[in-house]
Order: sequence, then C-alpha cells, then structure tokens
Amino acid sequence: MKGTGVIIMISINAANLIFNMVNIIILFVFFRLFLFKPVNNILEKRKRLIEDSLQDADDKKAEAYQLKAGYEAELKQAGDQAGSIIKEARERAEVEYNRILQEARQESAKVMEEANRMIEFERKKSIENAQAEVAGIAMLAAAKVIGKNVDDSTNRQFLDDFLKEVGAAK
Repeated sequence: MKGTGVIIMISINAANLIFNMVNIIILFVFFRLFLFKPVNNILEKRKRLIEDSLQDADDKKAEAYQLKAGYEAELKQAGDQAGSIIKEARERAEVEYNRILQEARQESAKVMEEANRMIEFERKKSIENAQAEVAGIAMLAAAKVIGKNVDDSTNRQFLDDFLKEVGAAK
C-alpha cells in the first residue's frame, strides 16, 4: 500500500468570519473599557507617585545640601571666632605680662633707691661717728698736751670748731 495522504480542506464560511470579527471587536471594546482604561489609570497614578517621590527626594537632597553648607559656614565662623578669641587672649596676656614686668621693675627701682638712701644715711652716720671718735681722741690728746682738763662745754666748743675745720678742709 502506498502512502495514504490525508487532505484537509479548510472551508471559510463568510458568516462565521463576520461573527468572529464582531466578537473580537466587542471583546476589544470590552477590554478597552473595563481592563485597559483602569490599568492605564493605575499605571498613570503609579507614575505620578514615583515622579512625586523623586521630586520630593531631590528637594530633600537640595535642602540637605543647603543645611550642610550652612553648618559648614557656621563651623568656619566658629573656628574664626575661636582664633580671634585666642589671639585676643594672647594679646591681653602679653599686656598683663608687660604691666606686671613694669611694676616689678618700678618696685625694684624703689627698693634700690631706698637701699641707696639707707646706705648713704649709714655712711653719713658712720662718718659722723668716726669724726666724733677722732674728735674725742684729739680732745684727749690735746688735754694731755695742754695738761689740763677743761670743762664739758669748753670741750664741746673745741670739738665743734675742730669738726668745722675738718669739714671745711674736705
């Protein structure tokens, strides 16, 4: 037996074709009204929500950058203020140091001046004591030479005269 072939024949029925096309159009209109439109609306809402979220994120980001710049400016200003406060404190400390040093120098000069006055006073006192002793010795020697002892007022008179002559000789 030789191969039997099956032949299928497709017949196109015009009424069937029109009926199927009308069904497809009705199905398309139905899907368009009840499926595509709500899905498109949902997609559009979702798209707007995403765009709003992105815009809000951009706004927040810009605001964050502005805050950051503000904080950095405040930080720099605080650093500058700290530097100026430190500089001012150093200047005041230097002024105070110089004032204390000047006071110490003045006090030292006063102490030296007072010490010099005391030394001069003691020197004059020592010279006067030495002159009185020398005069006393000279009076004793003169009394021995003269051989007589004169009274105290005469001794005083001789002593004053002697001191005047010694002072004038200087």
